[in-house]
Amino acid sequence: ELHPSALGILFPSMEGKVTDIDMDRIRFPGPDVVKCYEIIAASIRRNHALERLTWSDNWIPSDELADLLIKSIIENRVIKRIWLENSFNQSGVNGCRALAALMTCGRPFDLLDFRGNGLSGIDDVAAALATNPQLERLLIRDNQLNDRDADLIAQALKQNTNLQELELDGNSITSNGFE
Repeated sequence: ELHPSALGILFPSMEGKVTDIDMDRIRFPGPDVVKCYEIIAASIRRNHALERLTWSDNWIPSDELADLLIKSIIENRVIKRIWLENSFNQSGVNGCRALAALMTCGRPFDLLDFRGNGLSGIDDVAAALATNPQLERLLIRDNQLNDRDADLIAQALKQNTNLQELELDGNSITSNGFE
């Protein structure tokens, strides 16, 4: 469990130095969760050495805090590889909206990994993919995607020339979804 007092020292000291942040299975104290996210988001926004962010098995408690985190990633302008795994599916936070925001922000990304987030009904994500974002790898495996989602992705890929890798395994896509 990380408290704001520790984050307030740790994160600013990493700015401009640390290229890779891996936040895995971190819990924030309930009454201080907003303050924790504010400290982390401010530091991500300012750390122009940061190239890779892993946020894995850290349940994001609200759409507002998800927006704060995503906005800080977008404003950073340097991060190229994002792992946001198993973070959106526990509290009803809209992972599709977060992924679509990253894909349509106009920034190039080497990798967006949104595995294990309970994604389904990905109309916004497919629409974002169709805009041909500067994205090389999209990992959306181990979600709740179905045949309709697979069809939306297939239609979007007809207009996308940048995506080089797409991982869909571990979803509820049947052989019909791959036709």
